[in-house]
Amino acid sequence: MPTTTSDVVTWLCEAAPRLEAADTFASAHLSLVDFVGCSISGSDHPAARVVTDICGISGEVPALGHSTTRLHPASAAYVHALQAHAFELDDGDWETWGHLGAPTIAAGLSAGWRSNATVGELTDAVATALILGMSLGRRVNPGHYQQGFCTTGTIGALTAAAAAARLLRLDEAATAHALDFAVAQAAGVRQFAVDGSASCLIIPANAARVGYEAAVLAGAGLAGGLEAFDGQLGFLRVLGGVSASDLRLPAYAEHRPSQIYYKPHSCCGNALGPLHGFVEGWQRLDHAPLRRIAFELPREVARNVNHPSPDSELERHLSLQLAVAMYLARGAIAARDLIEVSITDELEQAMAMVHVTVVAAEDVQELRAGEMGFLILSAADGREIRCPVGEVGPAMGETEIDEKFRSLVGSSMGEHGATRLRAMLGDWSSPVRDVLLTGRPPLPTSWP
Repeated sequence: MPTTTSDVVTWLCEAAPRLEAADTFASAHLSLVDFVGCSISGSDHPAARVVTDICGISGEVPALGHSTTRLHPASAAYVHALQAHAFELDDGDWETWGHLGAPTIAAGLSAGWRSNATVGELTDAVATALILGMSLGRRVNPGHYQQGFCTTGTIGALTAAAAAARLLRLDEAATAHALDFAVAQAAGVRQFAVDGSASCLIIPANAARVGYEAAVLAGAGLAGGLEAFDGQLGFLRVLGGVSASDLRLPAYAEHRPSQIYYKPHSCCGNALGPLHGFVEGWQRLDHAPLRRIAFELPREVARNVNHPSPDSELERHLSLQLAVAMYLARGAIAARDLIEVSITDELEQAMAMVHVTVVAAEDVQELRAGEMGFLILSAADGREIRCPVGEVGPAMGETEIDEKFRSLVGSSMGEHGATRLRAMLGDWSSPVRDVLLTGRPPLPTSWP
């Protein structure tokens, strides 16, 4: 028999990744740690300040990275997701081709505050929601993404609702209603990849708030539908562009940690593989002076990363040309290097060497699994190499995530504050409320 929304809801309510899928739970915990670091770091982004001041409704939830601000849980979800994505530092995955962590964890933190959940319960809810999201991504992509939808908003609203529903301890009927409300509001298109719009920050923020509010409304008794995914006008048919019969029951095996990527620095996820390929290729040339660096990439990837003269902040984060130029100039890129960068004459000259084109259809046949294009490096001494470019960069594990977390959090909270918060995130019994209360920098010494 075909899988129904009801089947998926039953799975969501009964799944227990912490007990049944250790790798999945551990991966979700890395995403949680990474999210908190990114959100605190993003609190100093101009957009975060504008949104907090103008759109943030006062309440009881401490805002990460803000010394005194407290927000309504829905506003906190909105602000936290926006901050996490503000500098393009947050994680993503290759099943949905989006950033599910930002809306899912942001909604989970607000729901966890409301229900007085623990870090262990939050991580379990996030893991369950991400499995759902990656399962849906596998069903609707690549068509959904290529149509122009931003999966961070469309699928992210659903994973945010799923995580919040778990943490608010909704029964199956209320969980189905929450998903129905989330599908009705799921939104996001990728025009920002063309014009550098700040809408890329609004999309995860909206998904987080939509998901949180959907779960709260369902928990309060507002009646929704029961066919959010497989209905005649449900998610799969309308937004996914596929048949409702394509719905599958999520499974732990579908959450492949290898498909989740973490960023060592601010950049587009699509740039991680090409940049890593460049680093390895340049090593093969013994770091000889270069005269030309050419990437041949899939059309959608090229559209995302090809910004030879980045004008906006978003374009600087996404630009493969700038990332390569920074590596040439410094030999490495720290977490916030592409955030605080000033484009000098030296960087402009290096960027001019970097060319991004669409890989030819006949060349695609040469690629193996895990490869997406080619890199051609031409050295000043006449040597030249052509090598495949992988889809992903080097893996980041707990050690690398810890280093990134301390780098992002320590600048505002100090080494002691970062260490204390990281220890709290590693204790499954820590209340989510304590995490949010601790994730605030100390008051300035001049505070009245």
